[in-house]
Amino acid sequence: MSLARWVPVAWWLVPVVYIVLLAAPSVTLPGDDLGIRRFRTPPLGPDMRLGQTFTMTTDGLHAIDVFPASGGERIVGDVRFELYEVRNNELIPAATTEVLAEDVMSGPSYQFEFAPIPDSRDRTFRLDLVASPAEGIAFWATMGERYAGGSLHANGRDRWADLAFRVHAPAPSVWGRLMTLRDTNPVRAYVVMAAFMAIWLLLGLVVHTLTAIPPEPDHTGSPRAA
Repeated sequence: MSLARWVPVAWWLVPVVYIVLLAAPSVTLPGDDLGIRRFRTPPLGPDMRLGQTFTMTTDGLHAIDVFPASGGERIVGDVRFELYEVRNNELIPAATTEVLAEDVMSGPSYQFEFAPIPDSRDRTFRLDLVASPAEGIAFWATMGERYAGGSLHANGRDRWADLAFRVHAPAPSVWGRLMTLRDTNPVRAYVVMAAFMAIWLLLGLVVHTLTAIPPEPDHTGSPRAA
């Protein structure tokens, strides 16, 4: 296909790219999937307390998923989930609950839910997993610095690893953010919309210029066929 044919097609694909971008979540929530160097942590117990620090990227933190793993033949007791805000090297309690160990182990993941924290954005938190008491329950983690916003915490020390975890909070699409901005700061919102339209129109001008270029003549002196 000649340049004159595929360039207009590319121009009409730009709105499709806009739609995809506007439908995408406006923030990336903290989390770490299991990597190649995955491992089971030591099981929770009197001498093992696990945790994971993370920095929130939006408001409304309301749940955290962890991924339990069998750490022994018997799974008994309770697991206490403790969420703290880390502020000036101090731990400020934010949420806590106790769950039967067998309930935590009932699926591939367990979700710790709590009342939404409305102003969680840009704050650092630590989730602690504590035997209350419990036996035979461990969690999946990955060695290395896979998640840059925090690290695995075990018995009072940060480790060179991360728990496998996911956080849950409202993450509206880019379009949703733009509509909110239109309500709170309409001038800025319309400037952003105008910028999107201006880029598309400028690309259209480039397309028009490229398609207006006459074809190069071949060695016979006749214009090359499209």
